[in-house]
Amino acid sequence: MELQFNGKTVVVTGGSRGIGAAISVAFARSGASVVVNHLPTAGDIEGFDAVRSQIDEFGGSCMSAPGDITDSAFCDDLCRTAVEQYGALNVLINSAGFIKPMLATETSDEMWRSGIEVNLSGAFYVSRAALSQMLPAGGGRIIFIGSAGAITGGGGAAFYSAAKAGINGLVRSLSKEVAPKGVTVNAVLPALIETDILKARYLDPEKRKGLLDRIPVGRIGQPEDVANTVLFLASEQAGYICGQHIIVDGGSTYK
Repeated sequence: MELQFNGKTVVVTGGSRGIGAAISVAFARSGASVVVNHLPTAGDIEGFDAVRSQIDEFGGSCMSAPGDITDSAFCDDLCRTAVEQYGALNVLINSAGFIKPMLATETSDEMWRSGIEVNLSGAFYVSRAALSQMLPAGGGRIIFIGSAGAITGGGGAAFYSAAKAGINGLVRSLSKEVAPKGVTVNAVLPALIETDILKARYLDPEKRKGLLDRIPVGRIGQPEDVANTVLFLASEQAGYICGQHIIVDGGSTYK
C-alpha cells in the first residue's frame, strides 16, 4: 500500500527528536509539507537540523516552528502559521511529551503539574487550535502519540501513565464530537521503542537481553514502526477508523 500526502500539510509537535522526528521525515518523504514543532533548546534545534537534512536529501519540504505547546496562544499561532505558510492544515500529530522515571513518593507537585501539562494539556491546546482550522475547511486528521503505559501502568512514572490515560479519554471524546464534521481522531500507543531514553536505560547487555525476552516478535521497536502506523491512520485508506487506540509494541503489552 502506497501512502501519499502530496499537497497536504502536517503539523508534528515534538517533531525534531525520537518518534516525532521519524514521523516528520516519513510524512515529508510521502509528499507532505511538514511543520516541525520543537522547543527552542539547543538539543531540539540540533534535532530539527538533522530532520531537515534528511528531508532535504529527497527534496521534501519542512519548516521549523519552535515553541512551547503548554502556551495555548502559541498553539493558536502554530496552526495559523501552517495555514499561512502552506495553505491548509490537514493533519495534526500530537507527539510532544516527556518521561522522567521516578517513584510516586519522589514526585513533587511541580513535576506532577508539568507532566500533566506537557503530556496531556498541551496536546489538547494544539488539537483545539487545529480544529479551528480543520472544521471550517471540512475535515482533517488528528493523531495522538499515547503510550501502552496508559494500559499497563508501565513507563516508570505515575504522572506519565496518568497523562497518557487522559489522552485515551480525550481521543474518545473528540472523536465523537468532530467525526460527524469530517475530522477523525485516533491514538497510537507505543511501547519499548528505541529512543534515546530507552537506550540510556538499557545500556547493560544483560538488561537489554531481558528486555528482548519481553517482546514476542524478538526485537525492540524502532521509531519508524510508530511512524508507519501514524501514516496509515492519516491516510484516506483509514477514513473509517476513528476513536481508536492502536498499540505498537511487538506483542509485549498483553504477553
